[in-house]
Amino acid sequence: MEFFTVLVVPFFIFSFPAVTAVRYEDHIHVPAMFLFGDSLVDAGNNNFIHNSTAKANFPPYGETFFHRPTGRFTNGRTAFDFIASMLRLPFPPPYLKPRSDFSHGINFASGGSGILDSTGNEMNVIPLSLQIHQFLAKYCSSLKQKGTGRVYPAQTNLSQSLYVISSGGNDIALNYLLNTTFQRTTSVPEFVKLLLSKYNEYLLSLYFHGARNFLVLDIPPVGCVPSSRLAGMKAWNGGCLETANKLAMAYNGGLRKLILHLNKNLEGATFLVTNAYHFVLNIIKHGKSYGFTETKNACCGGGPFNTAVSCGSKIPKNKRGGYKAFLCKEPEKYVFWDGTHPTEKVYWMVFRQMWDGNSSFISPINLKTLILRRH
Repeated sequence: MEFFTVLVVPFFIFSFPAVTAVRYEDHIHVPAMFLFGDSLVDAGNNNFIHNSTAKANFPPYGETFFHRPTGRFTNGRTAFDFIASMLRLPFPPPYLKPRSDFSHGINFASGGSGILDSTGNEMNVIPLSLQIHQFLAKYCSSLKQKGTGRVYPAQTNLSQSLYVISSGGNDIALNYLLNTTFQRTTSVPEFVKLLLSKYNEYLLSLYFHGARNFLVLDIPPVGCVPSSRLAGMKAWNGGCLETANKLAMAYNGGLRKLILHLNKNLEGATFLVTNAYHFVLNIIKHGKSYGFTETKNACCGGGPFNTAVSCGSKIPKNKRGGYKAFLCKEPEKYVFWDGTHPTEKVYWMVFRQMWDGNSSFISPINLKTLILRRH
């Protein structure tokens, strides 16, 4: 469960034109994009984990753009698919997908995972630590294109590539808040410190193996997703689960300090960090200004907030009298696709802010500026 303050500007998008490269991109060469993290980034790795219960490999996932489920936890593309298109790269394939072309990047992300190895354990997913290990073990001494046997120098490729990491939300929603023992033995400041210590370790590991261009996502308002509203329906009357949001804000504050420290101390590296929390929260609060008619309920699911029954699942027999399966006809008018994840339209909006947004969303510079400086 992973998801900035900005002025409310009308933003109406009802179809998404292909992201096309403009003239300045003729001078840009980003050889590859490597992605790590959770379901906001996952493009289908969990499809290939036989006993994983965190999958989106069934209809109606993927219906809007791909017209089939791909393993992405949304109706179409993610923000990172849009980035790949802008960089004129193919969508980085899942690491576990057989016979994939890895010459222009790899997606290691696993839905349900977190910074801590214990997060998502019961769903049989790949924690961030193992994702980093998979990358370092396979693709640092040389980058070998799986399936063709071609090898090309790693150091140049690694230093010019883009590294995207999205993690932490599940550590809050699927671990700390669900584990009363964890809460009793670990205070919120200690929990945040633990997450950031591990994250720092992983970022340093990538850096010391040649990575230089990083895009790090903060945690969005996880307390405002439909599943959190359902979980806190009695305590918060269907409003945002503020306990989760406060944890996200505490983590995000520490993350920004960490990124500032890394930018000051790691020669040759640039770490970009987003402010997705306030951006997405602003969309939720002022949905109509952005063209949304529904900001609380999911487009796909069943029961309260269309999330008591998961998207694409059958209504249980004991709930058929009160619950009905629901699939909205216009996903572009919904902020949330399912109980946890945004629609393609929200991903598009987040992508635009990552690419050429101002410091209210991304700092110290935006992605376009980073790419142009590097190349």
